[in-house]
Formats: sequence, C-alpha cells, structure tokens
Amino acid sequence: MTKNKLLYQQLCEKEKNIPLFLQYSWFNELYDNTEWDVAVERKGNNIVGILPFVITRKKSFKIITPQFLSPYQGVWLKYPEGQKYASKVGFEKEVINGLIDQLPKVAAFKQNFLPEFTNWMSFNWKGYEQSTRYTYLIHDLSDTEKIFKDFKENIRREIRKAEKSVVVEVIEDINLMFQMKLKIYEENNETYPIPLNKLKTIHSYCQTNNCGELLVAKDNEDNIHSVLFYVWDNQSAYYLHGVTHSKYKTSGSMSLLLWEAIRRSSLKTKAFNFEGSMVESIERYFRGFGGEQTPYFQISKTDSKVLKLLNY
Repeated sequence: MTKNKLLYQQLCEKEKNIPLFLQYSWFNELYDNTEWDVAVERKGNNIVGILPFVITRKKSFKIITPQFLSPYQGVWLKYPEGQKYASKVGFEKEVINGLIDQLPKVAAFKQNFLPEFTNWMSFNWKGYEQSTRYTYLIHDLSDTEKIFKDFKENIRREIRKAEKSVVVEVIEDINLMFQMKLKIYEENNETYPIPLNKLKTIHSYCQTNNCGELLVAKDNEDNIHSVLFYVWDNQSAYYLHGVTHSKYKTSGSMSLLLWEAIRRSSLKTKAFNFEGSMVESIERYFRGFGGEQTPYFQISKTDSKVLKLLNY
C-alpha cells in the first residue's frame, strides 16, 4: 500500500462524513489496487484534502474517467473550524492546487464532482474545463408526509395505482436486476455495459457495510415489475440503479419503489439524491418527485492531441 493510500484509509476511519463514493473502502473494494490511486494534501500532520481517482485505458491512452455506479468523484476538503469566508476560498485554492499537482500524467481527465463542491476555479486556472450538470435533491427527509404532498399529482397517482397491484420487498439477488437489464438492452439492440461481477461486488459491499438495499416490486403471481438499487451514507441516500420490465411500464411500480426508497432512507440519513440525468425524459420523471434542481460539475481536461481530434 502506498503512503497516500494509507493516509486515505486512516482519514476515512476517523471522518464519518466523507461521502460513500469517496470512501477508501469503496475504491479498495470495487477496483483493483493498480487501477486507482489518491492525491492527499496535508498541512502539518493534518489531512486537508483528498482526490481519489480511477485510471483506465482507452486503446493505448491512460485516462481518468467516471466509473459505472460511482456517480460522483472529485475533491473532499477538511475545512478548519471557525474559518471566515474569504479565508475559506483561499484555503480551497491552496489545497485544490496541491491536489491537482499530484495527479498523474494522463491523456485525459474527467470526473463528476459532488454537488457540494462549488469552487472549481483552481481547475480552471490549470487548463481544465467545466460542464454544469443537474440532479434533483430532497434535502430534508424528516417529514415524509410533506414529501409525498410535494410529488406531482401524476407521481402520486402512479404510486396509489401500484400499491393496489404489487408489493415491495427487499431482496438479495442482484442477478435478477442484471438479467432484467440484459433483456431491456437486447430489446433496444444495445449492449448492457455493466458486468455481473461489478454489480455483485457493489451489492456485496453495501450488504457488508449496511449502506444499500435492493428493492423489488412484484405482483401476486410473482411477476417482477421493477427492481431498484439505492445506497446511502451519513449525509444522503442515492438512487443508484433501476430497471422496469417492458411489459409493466405503466404499472407505476418504479414510482412506488422510489417512494419506498425515500421512506426507508428517512430512517437512515438526511437527504435523497436522484443522481440526476441529462436525458430529457428521465429529468422530467425525477422532477416529479419534488426535489430541488441542484447543479454539479463535470470537470475535464484532454492533453492528448489525438484524443482531442477524436472528440473524447
């Protein structure tokens, strides 16, 4: 184990509010030791910033790129207590500059940063680009009755309809989701990009660390209508992955599963993140659940002239 990885591991053992997707154990479990690394910035003996990343290959090029089912990456900062705003911005600049300088030389970099990360100027000054993307967040899960009232009428109607025809259960067979995804992609003449072993690894990690559940909606004949995978940390829950059988698209089962995930999340954490989408139809659907449209940054840089020509 490298020194930075050891420091990262020690930090995550002490800090309880590091998001799930930036946890040492998440990277260590999901990726081979040679596939990932972390930049660590320190002041004295204190760690003040981390930037973990996964290195993959695109043909002969080494690149840092987003990974399936890891919707957010990026920088996490440990702010000094009682810091004034002007000092806070200066602190961000200094720490983030240090993290960027530690990144390995790669042909291209791209990461989706957590919504809490709002100051990307250091990246801009070092030649990176930024694209704003959006998710929907329910910031306060304490009043589920109010949350339900804030849903659009069509979402509430779908949920009530589904409650009459399906039941929701927690299951442990991630293979069920995989097979349903395969079928949906095949029907659309597409290739499902996530291998079964990756799904199994993530689901097993969540079971071991009590940070995720697999929900299924099925009718009284045991027909599976929808499956939903959601995860959580101390700050938020996240819709991670889902699928609806093409035969039951109008049953309202996915809306019911999302509502059940929100209700169950209210007992575990503070907020619910729909983990957004820039696809118009999906955005419209998630918007119906009453969350607040929230921007997050996709930060990128392509150093390879060949990849630039290929419009990486």
